[in-house]
Parts: sequence; structure tokens; C-alpha cells
Amino acid sequence: MEKIDITLEEINQIFQENGYHSDITDNKIELSLDIREEEVKVEVIIPEDYPFSFLQVYLKEKSSLSFEVAHMIVGNRLCLFEEASDRHDYKNYSQIAVETLQRAQILLENSKEKGNLSEYPYEFLDLWGNNQPTKIYSMLEDYNSPTLLDAHFFETKNQDIRMIAKSPQVSVESIVYLSNNLSLVTKKYCEVAAYLPVKETTLGKPIETIQDLYHLLKFESCFPFFLNFLRTHHSPSKFNLIILGIKNEELPVKSLVALTIPSLVFPKGRVKKEKAMRGIITFNRGKIVNRLSVEDLSHVRVLTRGGAGIPGSDAKTAYVVGCGSLGSFLSKSLSDTGDFSKLILHDNQSLKSENIGRHLCGVDNIGYPKSLAVASRINSNYPSIKIDTYAHSFYRELLGKEENLTKEEYDVLVIATGDENIEEQIIQFLESGKIKSPTIIAWVEPFLVAGHALILNERIDEKTKDYIFDSTGNIKIGITSNPNQYSRAEAGCQSRFMPYSGFDMQLFTQNLVDYLINKKGLEKTGNYHYCWIGKMKEARHNEMDILPKWRHQDDRSVSIRRINE
Repeated sequence: MEKIDITLEEINQIFQENGYHSDITDNKIELSLDIREEEVKVEVIIPEDYPFSFLQVYLKEKSSLSFEVAHMIVGNRLCLFEEASDRHDYKNYSQIAVETLQRAQILLENSKEKGNLSEYPYEFLDLWGNNQPTKIYSMLEDYNSPTLLDAHFFETKNQDIRMIAKSPQVSVESIVYLSNNLSLVTKKYCEVAAYLPVKETTLGKPIETIQDLYHLLKFESCFPFFLNFLRTHHSPSKFNLIILGIKNEELPVKSLVALTIPSLVFPKGRVKKEKAMRGIITFNRGKIVNRLSVEDLSHVRVLTRGGAGIPGSDAKTAYVVGCGSLGSFLSKSLSDTGDFSKLILHDNQSLKSENIGRHLCGVDNIGYPKSLAVASRINSNYPSIKIDTYAHSFYRELLGKEENLTKEEYDVLVIATGDENIEEQIIQFLESGKIKSPTIIAWVEPFLVAGHALILNERIDEKTKDYIFDSTGNIKIGITSNPNQYSRAEAGCQSRFMPYSGFDMQLFTQNLVDYLINKKGLEKTGNYHYCWIGKMKEARHNEMDILPKWRHQDDRSVSIRRINE
């Protein structure tokens, strides 16, 4: 392919040939547009990846305009094309260059006539405050109610200020995970902020002053809350942060923006009445607010943008025992479904270098307890999901020396230890009624020729036990006749391990969770054996000792059998 090199001089000549009076200054094309007898100066810049992207047009002197302009991007850049979906026809770049200026002309004329200001609500996020150095991370639990937020201020290694604003219900552990994932090194102090949902009013113009904010909120149900917040929490020495939730017609979550209130002039003495606060706002109406952008990390918003949808009011809790390769990927997959608002992760081992090739976590977590490492990794994607961790031996639970297994409230128990002693004890607990929640016991065979899960939705009966155990009381489920013969060991006294790849483990766990959640496997009546076939073709080629009834199975196939009837 020949190099495509379109120069600024060539674009400028195209403009001049089409009647524009343009000049090149400091690697920009400058020209003026006649907008209803008002001269508007613009600059045209060729982006780095031109001609595969559109020319960029900026207002040169926005503050001197007599009108507000909708359809703008940060930095006074006009939004003339839908760049996420419109394709730049680079073969006809000359025609598109002229069309770009024509679109700028139409946009500015419509803005002056106030014909497109109703479109401002769809674009205000790009105009709000993305150039501000302060970063705010929001962890809201409820978009619909005004509430006081805990505003935690942190410092980065570069001494930049970051802030996490959270609902009181969000756990301290979530703040710890998030601050670690963001590399926030020092917690400076904590203040109180306010969240105000804007449910009725349309954001028709930029919020620049106290008066603009007053007009936005005065007919909202949150307005008394706003006045009381200023009355009780405003201080010249504080950050005075307010987060606004602006209604969004296309999404069920609100668009979040933030601002700080400047130091207001108060009368002497304590202000007690709402009417007095209205007067104070009127007196301070011309003061400029400081607009800040917000990174919305709420669970609802993350899942909405992630495609899985919003978790329902019946969002579940999963107790996962074992945070190795199988347990870590199962935990992540359960989180990805959006059906779980809380995880309980239990593992008494630490992550080692030999784990990371097939584990959810990587080299940055070597030496960390696996339960904490997995929690931190999941929280990096879902900061507001609540995760509790335990790092003591699970045998203490089975021996009754700890009681988290029986006292914690959870909707599903997942055993992913690969330890037959634990598996057998859990089955006994289910049989006796000590554990009443649906339980998943999952494990894999060498080279992940197969992955298994016992889905135990009902108490254990004799038919279930007959299917699981042999005559000596050992678990007999498997497709290889002697899986231990395929285990491996490094030199020295290091423990043996079962060989399989992280890729195959992810395939198994995602297929299993898809069946459990999306295909309602956890809601079915009965107990089931779920078997996912992995590398059967390779197993046959390598003459692995596969039981006859399984040898005909295809790779990536699934067998599901009810075992209590």
C-alpha cells in the first residue's frame, strides 16, 4: 500500500477553491465563518491518523461569542460527526473536508438561533470538566435518593489528589481494593459530600454559577436536601463537593457529574430556616462553581455498560471455597453475570509463581493470600461488589472450630478445592441439613480432558450417594480410570500438580456458569452431574486411559444428568 500523505497546504487550497478565506498559522488552518452577521473564528487541525479520521474544527474565541454552542467536545472542539460510527471516506477526502466546514456552519447557525440547545443534555458530559486534574471515583448504591457520601481523599505517587466518594453501605474493603488497584498510596483525609438526583429538570445549559445550580435544582424533590447540606456542611476550608445525577433518557442509570461550591457569604449566627438559605444563595448567585468529571464505578453502571444488564433486587451472594485456578475463574464468571452483588472467598494458600500461568491473578499478586488476590482482581472490574475473604484453613470450618460456613448468609456454596475430604464432608453436611443452600462441587481431570460439577439443589438422598460414591465410600465420578497417573511434579519436594491450561479452565468455568445462571441450572429441581468434555480428541490420540462410555464424546461437548431419580 502506498503512503497516504495529505498536507495542510493541500487542505487549505481545497478550502480556498471552495470560497473560504483561510490561512495557515502554526500548523493550523484559520478562517472565519459568517454566522448570522457574527464573525466566528475557527481553527482546522489535521489529526495524526488523517485521512482515516475526520478533520478537527475548534472554536478559536469561544468566550467572545454571543450564543451558547451545543455539540462540542472538550477543548472547544465542534462535534461534527459521530466518530464512533461514522466512517471517514478517505478516498474522497477533498469532498469530506468541505462538508466538514459546511457542517460547522450549520451547527453554529442552529446554535445562534437556539435550534439545537435541546440537544445539550446528550452532550454535557463532554463539556463538563474533563480537563480538571482532580479525579473523582464514585461508588453509589442508589441513583434515586439524595444522600450524604463519604469522600475519601488520597494521594498518588506523583502527589496528585484522587477522591473516592461512596455510599455509606459500600464496604471499607471495597475502598481498600479500589485504592490499591488505582495505586493510591496515602489516605489524606475524609469529608462529607452530597449526591443529588436530578429527576425532572432538563439540563439545558452549562452550570457555571450558583444561580445556574439553583435554577437546576429548585423544582427538584432533592432541593430541601441540597439547602440543608449547605446549611450544615458548607465550610470555607472544605472541598464542598456535590455529585449530580442527571437523568438519562436512553439508559436506566443517571449520568454523574460533580462540582464544588465556592466559599459562600453567610450572615452571622446559625442559619436555621430554608427560607434563609434561599436568601444566601441569592446573595451568592454570581459565584463560580468548579466543575469536575466523575468516573462512575457503581455496580449498576459498570454492568449496564458492560452489556450484562442491571442486577436485580434479588442479587445473590456466593460463598466460594478454593481460590486456585478453578475457584478464581468461577468467581470472576459469577461476577460477570451481574447476578451476584456479594462474594465470600475462602482459601488459606498464597499465590505462587507456578500458579500464574493458569490463574485469574498474575505476577503482581505473588505472595498474597489467594482469597485477597482474587478479591482485588474482581474489584478492579467491579469496584462496588462486596467481597469478604477468609484465609484460615477450611478444615477449621468442617471441624466446627470456625462457623462462617454455617453462619454466613449465602445463596449458593461453591466448593472448588479438588480435595476429596472436603467434598465428602460437604456432602455429609448437605445430607444432615447443616448446609441448606444449593451447592456446587467442581473439579477437573488431567489436561482438562473433562471438567465436572455436582449441582446439588436438594438434600442428598440414597440415589445421589449411589451415583457419587463407590462401594468403599470414595468419589467415583470421572472419565479417566486413574487420573493420578497423569500428575506432574517439579524437582525436589514440591507438591505434585494436575496439568491443564488456563485457556481450557476458562472455557470450562464460563460454560458451567452459563448453565448455572443463564440456563437456570441453580433453579431446577433435583441434583445433577454436569460434565464438560475438553480435549477428548487429544486424549484419544495420546492413548489416555479413558473409560469406554466416554471415548466417543466430542471436544467441547456437555453432558448433564439428573442423579437423584
